[in-house]
Amino acid sequence: MSRLFIPAVHLPHGREVFKPLPYRASQFRRVLKAYAERALLQCSTEDAIVLAATPETDYLRFLMDNGMGTERIILCPGASGNLAADVLGTDIAGQFKGGGVPNFYIHLEEEWEIAETLGARQMVMHPALARMFNTAYFLLRLEEDMAIPAPPRAQVRSSRFAEPVRELLKEHGKLFVRGNESCGGSQTFTVEHDEDIPAIVRIIGRNRIITRYFVSPFLAIDESWNVQYAIGPEGKPAPFGASRQIMEGTSHKGNEAGAEVPSAVERLADTTVRRLASMGARGMIGIDFISAGNVTYIAEINARENTSTPVIAAAHRIGARYWRSFKVPVARGFTFAAFAALCGKENLLNAAEGRGLLPFHFAASSLTGGLDVAAYGESQEEVAALESRVRSAE
Repeated sequence: MSRLFIPAVHLPHGREVFKPLPYRASQFRRVLKAYAERALLQCSTEDAIVLAATPETDYLRFLMDNGMGTERIILCPGASGNLAADVLGTDIAGQFKGGGVPNFYIHLEEEWEIAETLGARQMVMHPALARMFNTAYFLLRLEEDMAIPAPPRAQVRSSRFAEPVRELLKEHGKLFVRGNESCGGSQTFTVEHDEDIPAIVRIIGRNRIITRYFVSPFLAIDESWNVQYAIGPEGKPAPFGASRQIMEGTSHKGNEAGAEVPSAVERLADTTVRRLASMGARGMIGIDFISAGNVTYIAEINARENTSTPVIAAAHRIGARYWRSFKVPVARGFTFAAFAALCGKENLLNAAEGRGLLPFHFAASSLTGGLDVAAYGESQEEVAALESRVRSAE
């Protein structure tokens, strides 16, 4: 059965994700809607997708030549903060009633209402659960209930942040701070020096929603993994994919796949997702893990599609075990033709060979200044060589 993709990204308090941008609400909304284009990597030709703008013709043809993308594109520019809200203001949902399985980036109130119109609420997680699973408060309770390892944490208020953090810094030397909710890595900070604190206070002061932050001694992290599952309406989790996260401090630079998932991560991931499913979790669930010494912790639960979900979907389609995702700086108006010239057409993705470079987020790159790229190959060395090909041509 065909699917209807409505890949609306909701980041109501996540403007900090887009640090290069001025904090103009209109531009911020355009970035969120432009990010929906990445779901083309998950589509098949029989699927339909809602987008805010038409993708480049050459780029769409490239995707379709590699078994991705679709010409069934429903334009819904609208005026709200996300595509799902725009859909509710049109007749799009009504047009597809009974005509396709909905596929959402996240399950919030707008998606819940669309699913009801489509007669497919059994496919969607209740919005209250999605919001709860995505919080640090829930993670704390889950750790206690499941008796799994948890790093030490102190809770501080946003309105009284500086002084308790200064005292903890004196005790531990280096701190990791995370807000109760974190969107795409926003509201996470590293504190090494007393002079770091005023800048963080200014950032959290712009956020009117998050009022609680959790402070931990900084751990010497050996590895960070993301493990994803798809949970269907029957409540059974199916493994979707796993990748090692490429981190610089608390900044997420990309993901890479091909290495074996550590057994401790695999066991904890399986136990955790089964617990979430028993509580009503549905759709895509991503769980981030960190390993420090001989201990594995849950770093974050993402009750939504993850940054690497489209990259993994493409890997499934072309049968690639090894891949790496990364960003390259680009100028405004950067096109698919410009990317092909930059890296060489012979290095573009070839699904038949299961190798090559797959760029995405062209619509967003004009606003953020960064183009996302996935490199696929038959070995980690081939993937690294493809990335180097792009980097050396910048």
